[in-house]
Amino acid sequence: MRIRYMDPKSHDKHIAYVSHLSHISSFMLGKTVIEKEKNERDIFDMAGSGFASTVRLAKSSPAMWTPIFKQNKENVVESLNEYISNLQQFKTLLEKNDFPEIYTEMENTNHIKQILNGILEVAPQQ
Repeated sequence: MRIRYMDPKSHDKHIAYVSHLSHISSFMLGKTVIEKEKNERDIFDMAGSGFASTVRLAKSSPAMWTPIFKQNKENVVESLNEYISNLQQFKTLLEKNDFPEIYTEMENTNHIKQILNGILEVAPQQ
């Protein structure tokens, strides 16, 4: 674990993006599937490990997360607006059959692997 020092306001803003948004996304994906897939056996039979890992956070305690969302509401709303904008953009690309741009978006986002592994490519000095 790395210790990171920052003021509370900065902490709350960053955490809204890298923690709170993940939980909301997981809860809402789980909700969407439960509402659409009325037969629980279909969910069980069809869901793979990707789905299971994506909704893992939806098993978190609502008693814990509701007050967190309430306390950090402003930053959570901001992060949701950004996320929804990205989802809308992806949907628009699908509707336009712009699969080359979808590929580019996903390829650019693959950079998250390096960030999470702590390996940031350093541009060579010129």
